[in-house]
Amino acid sequence: MPENSWNPPTGPPNGEPVHPADARREIEDALDAARARDRQLREHALAVAVARVQMSDRHAAATEEMAEAESLAKRALARSHDSAQAGQRADAAKWTGAAEVFAMRLRDARAEVEALDQQLVAASEQAQRTETALVDNVGRLQAIAVSRLPMLSARKSGRLQRAVDETIAAVAAPIGDLAAQATAAARAADDRAAAERAAADEPGEAPPLSDDELEHEVDYDGIDAILADLRSQLGLPAPAGSRPAERPAPAPSASAPAASEPAESAPPASDPPAHGRSWPVPTARR
Repeated sequence: MPENSWNPPTGPPNGEPVHPADARREIEDALDAARARDRQLREHALAVAVARVQMSDRHAAATEEMAEAESLAKRALARSHDSAQAGQRADAAKWTGAAEVFAMRLRDARAEVEALDQQLVAASEQAQRTETALVDNVGRLQAIAVSRLPMLSARKSGRLQRAVDETIAAVAAPIGDLAAQATAAARAADDRAAAERAAADEPGEAPPLSDDELEHEVDYDGIDAILADLRSQLGLPAPAGSRPAERPAPAPSASAPAASEPAESAPPASDPPAHGRSWPVPTARR
């Protein structure tokens, strides 16, 4: 968005003299363009700053959740191991199921932190490009003024020089105060989103899931590796018995479109899950 390929003239085109009326018009057009470009760039800079504040908040929450989920998963694994050593198979299975839930939270929190790391880098690059574009905007106006003001009479040149000076002072103003504006705007946006979510919630509880529905709701992808790593950190042996088999992909429902039939419209990508997510407790994996 900040890029602009327009370059101002620095002298008469093709060596032909520029008429004073044309020179005045070019300066006035350049003034209008510089003001419009400055508004556009500052709005973009504010939007990027707001996004960075929101992403930073989400990053902090996801990092905290990641640490909490890891701690809870380790505690559950230790309890499962102790129960198994004591011959309490039911308790061991219960704690293993709890560890799997916490491993899912850990996996998702890690993925969110990694995604936000990338987004924050991209936002920082956008902010830098916007600052560069603001400087370029000043330079274009100055180039027009330097090349065209000498072609005007002293009276008209003086009036336009003042207009140029005032505009340059405005468009060259630093944007450091955007951080405070961004923080306030981000907090207001979060408050509105929370109010909208609360208003959209319907009263009453959702019906309980059947075992089959629960199986489809729980995503075990990647958690075996996470649990193995946590057991290694704790110095715990692998659980007795064979490694649980990978869960097969759910069969398509009768109403699902065939593979050769494109979906009518793909849903928009959602934001990474917010802090405080919940997962259904999985049944024992078969």
